[in-house]
Amino acid sequence: MSSLEIKIPIISDLALGIMKRVIDENEKTQKITDEQSGPIPLASAMSDFFQIASALENGQELEDSDAISDLADYALDLVDRLKSQLWYLDIHDQRDALSRLFASLAVWFARQDAILNNLNGAADSFAILVNGENDKTTLASMSRQMDELLQAASNEIKMDEDRSDNFRPWRVLNLNSGVAATRSFNAELMQSTFDNMGRRLPYDMPGFLADGKRQASTQQVPEEVIEVLNQYAEKWPAPKPH
Repeated sequence: MSSLEIKIPIISDLALGIMKRVIDENEKTQKITDEQSGPIPLASAMSDFFQIASALENGQELEDSDAISDLADYALDLVDRLKSQLWYLDIHDQRDALSRLFASLAVWFARQDAILNNLNGAADSFAILVNGENDKTTLASMSRQMDELLQAASNEIKMDEDRSDNFRPWRVLNLNSGVAATRSFNAELMQSTFDNMGRRLPYDMPGFLADGKRQASTQQVPEEVIEVLNQYAEKWPAPKPH
């Protein structure tokens, strides 16, 4: 798998390919019959969005600073709708493409200084991408991109007040950023990522580091990676069993 390219023409092509698959499947099955919310109106809305995004990427400015965040909410909702149509039509061969679309688009908005209120799709997508990736350079890039999303998250998400859901986007993105950094074998990136995790997700650090050390002990891992894991495990020790 190649690194994500955070450019509107590439992201648009991803969306077009998935959308075409949905339209073709629905033409065959006629499962989605509501003309107002079906694939064709969604394709039209996405086409309109990508025209706006392309203009922004080429230097056009929006009227006010809140507009880019509103556009992010709208665009990510469109991709949520696309995901729902894939599910409804029982299409399973677009999972990786959809993950790349969600992740790339969210990072693009973060780089436009949008405040991101909806990180569910991006968090799930990065989890899929990291799990399927073995290239260390790509893993390092993904770790940094997840950090960009975490920095762009809304204050409500960053406050992380309701910790009852273990799969909430804030937690999933932080943990997968740490996993990607560790698997990249980049000691410097591991240190900066673990420092961020210690501030953002302190209650998960002992378990995360203990699990990292367990996995490292069963693999061929560079000594500098072991040293970083040990260093932070000392700072965040796992509770001793009673």
